[in-house]
Order: sequence, then structure tokens, then C-alpha cells
Amino acid sequence: MSDVKRIRIGQWTTYIFISLLAVFWAIPVILVVMNASKSLADFSAGNIWAFPKTFQLGLNMMDALRMGSLGNGLMNSLSYGVLGSGIAIFLAAMAAFGIVILRLKGGFYWFLLIYSGTIFPFQMYLVPLFKGYQKLGLYDTFGGMLLFYIAITIPFCVFLLRNYMTTLPYEIVEAAQLDGFHSFGIFTRIIGPLLLPPISVLFLFQFTWIWNDLVFGMTLSRSETVRPVMTGLATMQGIYFRSGVTTLLAGIVLTSLPTVLLFFVLQRNFIKGMLLSVKS
Repeated sequence: MSDVKRIRIGQWTTYIFISLLAVFWAIPVILVVMNASKSLADFSAGNIWAFPKTFQLGLNMMDALRMGSLGNGLMNSLSYGVLGSGIAIFLAAMAAFGIVILRLKGGFYWFLLIYSGTIFPFQMYLVPLFKGYQKLGLYDTFGGMLLFYIAITIPFCVFLLRNYMTTLPYEIVEAAQLDGFHSFGIFTRIIGPLLLPPISVLFLFQFTWIWNDLVFGMTLSRSETVRPVMTGLATMQGIYFRSGVTTLLAGIVLTSLPTVLLFFVLQRNFIKGMLLSVKS
């Protein structure tokens, strides 16, 4: 067998394997969307594999928004995700800029100090955070939740951006300094535009993590005006699991849409950023 045939067989084997994985991944998603589109009477017929007789996904989504705290949770998580990820990435970019580009004294140890926040399991933070938030008056406040999401996402952002900045040629910084640029100008006008691909990756990752958070949302908040969306969805599971399972499934589909849409919006920079991150 020639080398060309072997390569083609290997390629077709890879394509078939990836296609099978895609099918297995898509089946549960299709099943949820199908049943979320049914009426309660249609779903109660018992055949979850049957196509809906009447398409009611939009109606079920509206019912999900009216029931429980899902509507407030969507707006809260959207605010936490956008503000928390954006502020964390900006602060992490400045920290990585100081460590790599400005070459701060003991920069590597500063990096280790920041990154040490990812060493321990997040569950270890629950009790200290709960007690600290109560004493400081941050418990069940929008600012307290936002502050937590910013702090918890900074270490990984610094890790990725630092690694990426080490691949940039330092000559461009020296040339900018000769042209009269100060440190902040170099950061905003020279280094900043080069960070768009890895920032797209980070924003998608961190937004998705904040959006899917349930444990800290339940621990650090209790009111509907503060709690994130996954907490509202968990509340729906307890209230509407029997009486409105199609509404619950529609709520699950609804809460999945923002991260899917964000991926398609950032897809181009996301793929480029992933390739650059792997190279770095």
C-alpha cells in the first residue's frame, strides 16, 4: 500500500470518527429541543422521540420567562458575564503587560502569586467567602457577585495572556519607545490590537463559566434580583418538573442560547486565538 493511500485512509478514518462524535453530541441536544417544542399534552403521550405535533418552543420559552426567577436571572448573568469577563480580562492584560513587557522586578513571582488562585478547588472558598461577604455587607448584592466573578477569573486570564505576550517580539516595544510612546500608549495602541484573538478565547471561556455557575450563585445570593440564571433554572426544576416539564426544557434551551450565539459571533477570532494559544 502506497503512502498516499495510507494518508487518505487515515484522513477518512479521522473524518468518520469526528462525524460519529458530532452525531452522538447532537442527539441529546436535538432531543431536548424537540421535547421543549411540544405542548404538555403532547409530551405526556410518553414518546420522547416523536416529533412535536404543534411547534410551541417560543410559547414555552415565554412561559419559562414568566415563571420563577428565570427572567431576572438571565439579565443578571448577562451583566455578570459581560462586566465580569471584560473587567477581569482588562486587569489581567495590564498585569501581563507589566510582567512581560515592562519587565517588572520579580515579575515571575508576581505571576505565581496571581496564578496561585487556581491551585485549590473552588469549593474550598465557599465557607470563607460566605462568612466574609456577610461581615462586609456584600452578601446578596450585585456588586458582591460581580466582584467575586472578576476575582475568580483573573488568574487564568493572566496565565494565558502572559504566555501569549512572551511570543511577541520585544523589538516592537523598543521601536514604540523610540517613537515617543509611553507605557500606557504602548499597551493600548501597540500591544492591545495584537491581543484580540486570545481575548476572544478568554471572553468566551470566562463568560461561559460565569453563565454556568450554580454553586457560588446559590451560596452568595438569595434574592431574585441578584441571583444568576442557573440558580433560577434550578428553582424551576423543583417547582415545574412535574407540572410543566416542557416549560422547564424550554428554559434549558433558552439559557443555552447566549453562549452558543457568542461562539458564532467570536468564531473567527476564537479559532485564531486557539491556534495562537497552542503555539505559545
